[in-house]
Amino acid sequence: MWFDSHAHPSAQGWSDELDAMREQGVGGFVAVGTSVESSTEMVRLSRELRQEHPELTIGVAVGIHPHDADSASKESLETLEGMIKENSEIVCGVGECGLDLFYEYSNPQHQEAAFRAQIALAKRFDRTLVIHTRDAWEDTFRIFDDEGVPDRLIMHCFVGGPLEARRSLDYGAYLSFSGIATFKNAEDVRQAFLVAPLERVLVETDAPYLAPVPLRGRPNHIGNVAITGSFLAELRGIEPTKFAGRTWQNTIEVFQLQHKDR
Repeated sequence: MWFDSHAHPSAQGWSDELDAMREQGVGGFVAVGTSVESSTEMVRLSRELRQEHPELTIGVAVGIHPHDADSASKESLETLEGMIKENSEIVCGVGECGLDLFYEYSNPQHQEAAFRAQIALAKRFDRTLVIHTRDAWEDTFRIFDDEGVPDRLIMHCFVGGPLEARRSLDYGAYLSFSGIATFKNAEDVRQAFLVAPLERVLVETDAPYLAPVPLRGRPNHIGNVAITGSFLAELRGIEPTKFAGRTWQNTIEVFQLQHKDR
């Protein structure tokens, strides 16, 4: 079974989504928030799906994305803290959080402050930290050095090369690869995947974004993690079923999820 380590599911269209997951052998996912509002929705939706589909393994990460960092007030961070306390059995991660200096939709100083606050939150509640970093590797590593890192962290939608991969691994990070790895111009990402130990690799969709080739340009779906995973398995010369099992176990371990064996 495949496990999507990072998705932003919608409450709409779940019948079709579940059919596709079953067809492609996907048995779990982590629903990731990007703001207080979306994190609240991820918790609600995931609770509902857990009840209706106990065969699925589902976790939630709550956080404030760097694009939304201008709204990261003391009150919003306290709300995230409350979500973790009140939903401790399902909230397995903090994030996605970090830095995005490519778009700079939020003030970089606000991004950094929100990032530092969420690192502290992950450490305080022993939750996995889910990192978004774009055009900000040196600043991300500087903040890691300043704050220290939680016991478990993930470089989500990894878009660096082998150098950034090795440096991330030195901090104890898991590297999560999305459909970007299938893109023609993503050779650095593929090389990063090839230097990563299999026990530190995850696969994700980032749905509804970043659909893999040959679906690029369309809305992405959780079931498509099987396409990316199979592509990556071929790069390493591994049977897809073996790679699916390895990345399933990695996701369970890094998020410390309760699950059914696969």
